[in-house]
Amino acid sequence: MAVQVGSQSAQGVEAFLSLGLWENWRAEANLALLHAQYDDFQQSVGGVAVNFAGNQPQNVPEKVANLWLTWAFAPRWEARAGVQIVGETFGDFANTAKRPSYTLVNGGLDYQVTPTSRFSVRVYNLLDEVYPITGSSTMWLLGRPRSFEVAYSTAF
Repeated sequence: MAVQVGSQSAQGVEAFLSLGLWENWRAEANLALLHAQYDDFQQSVGGVAVNFAGNQPQNVPEKVANLWLTWAFAPRWEARAGVQIVGETFGDFANTAKRPSYTLVNGGLDYQVTPTSRFSVRVYNLLDEVYPITGSSTMWLLGRPRSFEVAYSTAF
């Protein structure tokens, strides 16, 4: 369902850091902090005009962070482990249907087949967390359960 919003604004900051820790080890981290709000948004609720100005927009987290550790443990082999944190969101304009923040652990193993191709095995949500990604006060759509993916990529 699309709803016409008068105006909304957002201010934020994002930072990224990549460090070579030791030989064959790399850490990468990013953090995004956001303050988003409806500036001018009125809607008729039960025949009464309700002003949602100042509320956080639906499905917009104010905090997202990722941390990845990569280990090149052998020639052409690389293993990765990562943690993803997504802050709480709201499923309604009034900010009463709060969805909790969640933390996921992901990983992967890559083999560099040729200089331009790579074979990868990835695991998402390794700890099989149950978490909502969208929804309202009466129901949620849950995020991806523990799952695996195999990929072969090549560049031309």
